[in-house]
Amino acid sequence: MYIMDSRTENRAEDPAKKAYIEGLKRYRDGDMKEACNYFTSAIAGGITDFDILYYRGMCHLDAGRYAEALTDFEVLIRQYPDNIEYLFRRGFIRYKTGDIPGAISDLTMVPPDHPDFSIRWHYLSVLYYKTGNYDAALEAIEKALSLFPTMPKVWFNAGIIMQAGGLSDRADLAISTAARLEPKLANAKREILE
Repeated sequence: MYIMDSRTENRAEDPAKKAYIEGLKRYRDGDMKEACNYFTSAIAGGITDFDILYYRGMCHLDAGRYAEALTDFEVLIRQYPDNIEYLFRRGFIRYKTGDIPGAISDLTMVPPDHPDFSIRWHYLSVLYYKTGNYDAALEAIEKALSLFPTMPKVWFNAGIIMQAGGLSDRADLAISTAARLEPKLANAKREILE
């Protein structure tokens, strides 16, 4: 949604509006780098629509520019504190940047039965493992395995977490399952995969 003020209504060819529209085209085409540049130009030109922050934040995420993405999602969360997707995205950014307490806080605010962000169980298992809370890590990885039974990384991390939790037999089975799904994991160093 584009919000006009009286100044933009009077301009026939508003560069900010054109940048926003071009950014949306690039975003839909998957050209995230260019989309981000257009969104930034649109914001600098006076576009105040909060959707543009979401799109730009997603572009930053795609490029691995986590600090910039975090800035956009922080603004969105201040405006919409109950938006589950924004909380999930901020939790993911915190996960990727090593903010373990922040990531756990955000990812646990996503309702347990919310299907769109079920990968959070994998992230939470890794985070709990890193804090030494192996019981919580085991619980989270079990949920992740039930939701992603063909994802090698989840099986591999399950093995690492199960080993740490004292479940050696199950750990070996999980690691061998991961290796069967992704042969290169057979020789992988036995440490948690991010």
